Amino acid sequence: MVAGGAAVVLVSGVALANVGRPAQDERWVRSAQAAEAALAQEQARETAARARRAALDPRAVTCIAKVVHHEAANQPRRGQIAVAHVLVNRVKKGFGDHVCKVANQRGQFFRLARYKPNRKSAEWAEAVEVARTVLAGEAPDHSKGALFYRATWKPANAFFRTRTRVTRLDDHVFYR
Repeated sequence: MVAGGAAVVLVSGVALANVGRPAQDERWVRSAQAAEAALAQEQARETAARARRAALDPRAVTCIAKVVHHEAANQPRRGQIAVAHVLVNRVKKGFGDHVCKVANQRGQFFRLARYKPNRKSAEWAEAVEVARTVLAGEAPDHSKGALFYRATWKPANAFFRTRTRVTRLDDHVFYR
């Protein structure tokens, strides 16, 4: 609002005032309004992202979270996201029609049904958040489209020597 040559703008519950010439006041008001609009857009994006994550298939979230927790709980978030993306990339390439089918394929990963992580731990909460973020499409694919990975401490066997290495993230090497 502009009154008697002074501008007062309410931005996120804080009143900001600027006293000066009317032309400067109008520019300042427009700038403050643009900042407020940008804040509102960011809040709307975050609300939409929370809604997308809440609407995800809980079974898929659990399967990915178990793999992330078991295989990459000791890795930085970027590495955890890459492991989660390997499952999603495999679904996209036809390894299975659901991430749980991919995760439970014979000879891949481990037996998810027998894996009982501590669901009260911070590591489990992080794995669930990574799974939700990846499934919602909100995380970049740090695996660069990888379909396979191995631990760096384990030498590449014949299978990995026939694959294209795409990246290394901390303790994992990713392949197509």
